[in-house]
Amino acid sequence: MKRKTIFFVMLLGLTGLLAIQSCKKTEGPDPKSYEAAMPANPAPAVSGVLAFTGSGQTVDLTWEGTASVAPKWDVYFGTSSDPALVATNVSGNKYTVTLTHGGVYHWHVMTTDANGVTSPDIVTVWNFDVNSNPNAPKVPKPDSASVGKSCTPTLTWTGTDPEGDDLTYDVYLDTAAVPKLSAAGLPSASYSPAIALLPFTVYYWKVVAHDPYGGSATSNVWKFTTGALPISFYTGNYNADEPAESYSYGVTFALVDATHIKTVNYWNSGWTGKFTLDLTNLTYTMPTTTWTSGYSGTESGIIDPTTGTMVGYYTIWQNGVVAEQGLHTYTKL
Repeated sequence: MKRKTIFFVMLLGLTGLLAIQSCKKTEGPDPKSYEAAMPANPAPAVSGVLAFTGSGQTVDLTWEGTASVAPKWDVYFGTSSDPALVATNVSGNKYTVTLTHGGVYHWHVMTTDANGVTSPDIVTVWNFDVNSNPNAPKVPKPDSASVGKSCTPTLTWTGTDPEGDDLTYDVYLDTAAVPKLSAAGLPSASYSPAIALLPFTVYYWKVVAHDPYGGSATSNVWKFTTGALPISFYTGNYNADEPAESYSYGVTFALVDATHIKTVNYWNSGWTGKFTLDLTNLTYTMPTTTWTSGYSGTESGIIDPTTGTMVGYYTIWQNGVVAEQGLHTYTKL
């Protein structure tokens, strides 16, 4: 009886050992981990600016991203912020696109490799700017080759940019056929010279447009011919009347510059009087002027742009004492 019990126990132990060995033999291989392809470091750089060289220009899109199995990429590209799929199963981390125009382009890449490992569903959309040069300025005012133009002109033109970039302008203006720079960095398409131009003179001018990304374009060279200075209307022979004195005499006003005329017979005394004309406010002034024999004087009044008449009050002193005050009326002959 004791032997049977021992044999039965040994039999159970042997059976358990075989069962354990059987379980070990049926276990599968150790699990493997796979690396998903994570695209990064795009080129062109995000928000980078490339110069547009013309329709048919090519740009290489490159990126980083490796996986356990060499991935084949899907490339999305276009001008929309949600770019369309343009290529599938691209080998390597590069794809070349062809451009027809400038502007902002958006792109990204995704992949599923041979092990079924996929790039993240939430992707970063990259972008870069292909910058076109501005359009050459055109539509000049004054019209090219026009004559009799103002000596105090406002030059205007039309400036546009293919991408709608804000432009600045450099203006070249001169009496030489190759004009020199007159103003730089103007924010709008107009320019008024600070000093009046010479009368009856041919002027040449051009405009260079600049965008914020280094693009530029130059207009043709235009020209125009000035007429007389506006102040020229107030030159020539006048009758000077002093009603309070019941007295009149002749004076001649000569052009000094764009804002001044002068006479050499002021107060009918052979004195030089220099008038400053404000053609905007239609006024004139003669600052206090000292002449010989202790005389000095001043005058101010208004001007008439239709007749050239000037009417103003004057004061003459001799050695600091008022010698005469009155009204001058200068009537053009």
